[in-house]
Amino acid sequence: MTQETIDDAEDSVTVRLGLDRSISSCSVRRADEIIVGTAEFVVPPGESEERIFFRTEMCADFDGYGLEELLVGEVLKSSIDGKYAVVPLCPLIARHLLLHGEEFVSEGGAFRDPRPDDIRLITRAARSAAQECVSDAPVIRQQDFSVTLGLLLSEEEDECGPSFPIT
Repeated sequence: MTQETIDDAEDSVTVRLGLDRSISSCSVRRADEIIVGTAEFVVPPGESEERIFFRTEMCADFDGYGLEELLVGEVLKSSIDGKYAVVPLCPLIARHLLLHGEEFVSEGGAFRDPRPDDIRLITRAARSAAQECVSDAPVIRQQDFSVTLGLLLSEEEDECGPSFPIT
């Protein structure tokens, strides 16, 4: 989506949109592809053209570089471009829209207040994503085995009981 340079860190970052069946995200990545910030959202099924943003997280090591503003700006810009209304369950997105909502709407954006059904949808999406992770995980075979530990304990005791192993 966007590439920008962090002056103080002398590093460039890219904002990338990742669309998924259950939970999608917009992430800020360093040049080495390490994610330093992400905004997660769900697009409700059906005819709804909305993105319900429920979680935004930024790496504390990058406070003061403007990455939070970059991420929120790209999230809102891509929502305008895709003609999605924004539903801000996430406090960061909600605060931004509270302060700059008129500007967002004047640029062609739309947003609405969250409803209880949005929270239920996010819960179902999270469960679905967790189930996908479990079904994709390799099967681990269980094995029974016995282990005999040969720990040498000191005969001396203190207020905590027998001492730790001695060598």
